[in-house]
Amino acid sequence: MTEATVMDIEGRRIDLGADGHLLDAACWSEGVAEAMAESDGIELRPLHWWLIRFVRDHHERYGMPPLMRVAIRAMRDETGQHDASSRTLYRLFPDGPIREACRYAGLPRPESCI
Repeated sequence: MTEATVMDIEGRRIDLGADGHLLDAACWSEGVAEAMAESDGIELRPLHWWLIRFVRDHHERYGMPPLMRVAIRAMRDETGQHDASSRTLYRLFPDGPIREACRYAGLPRPESCI
């Protein structure tokens, strides 16, 4: 994305920044995440939702998104996905798992992401 956009979701105007992240985190809902993913051609399945919720929870607890290795370990422990790896996460969100999960989770772009 190169410029800010507006989406009409759930009867509300949702403003997105040039990077596709919500400008107002208070606008987030699962419906907003679904609509954003749909406009990107992604169907959010259970593992997508697990990562989105994990990122939201981690951000709430620590004020920042998790490192990739933290998310992989948690996926193994919490989902029973014993072969979880960075490949597993990239299959969910090929453009950057943590960054994209943050975007769909209504969180700002992680500082560590390019």
